[in-house]
Amino acid sequence: MTTAQRRRAEILEQLKSTRDSISGTAMGEQFNVSRQIIVRDISILKADGHPIVSTSRGYVHRPAERPGKPCKRTIACQHEFSEMKEELEIILDNGAMIDNVSIDHPVYGELTGELMISTNAELAMFLTRMHEEKSRMLANLTDNIHLHTISADTEKILDNAVRDLIEHGYIIQD
Repeated sequence: MTTAQRRRAEILEQLKSTRDSISGTAMGEQFNVSRQIIVRDISILKADGHPIVSTSRGYVHRPAERPGKPCKRTIACQHEFSEMKEELEIILDNGAMIDNVSIDHPVYGELTGELMISTNAELAMFLTRMHEEKSRMLANLTDNIHLHTISADTEKILDNAVRDLIEHGYIIQD
């Protein structure tokens, strides 16, 4: 077994042994390799059929279960970058979770970013990373039109979140 194969086996075992995300940077430090080497390792593991999901906080092993909370809804939104924080806070303040964001790209088709943001602290970390990386919204590729899958423990929580998002003008309506 090569050094890279051993490292990938250890990465897989670590991801399987925790429900928390592990960042590529942290794994790179642990294995004394660059984050880019970890990204490559994760890509190889995914290609081998391992259910690894890249989230805004790092990598997670997700076997057959659906991530997030039991009740799910997909919502169509449109807003400027400056409004992203408020949009996501509305979802969280209602007790829902932001599972992902996706766009329908005219060339690539559906592109999805796993977010898995369930607390204001996780949102703060996400926004800090967006700022530090000078990143833009995925929705910039589609005139700021995007979808979120949100999840909650009850449909009522989702209803309340959608109501508040409509009230603030974030949901696209006919």
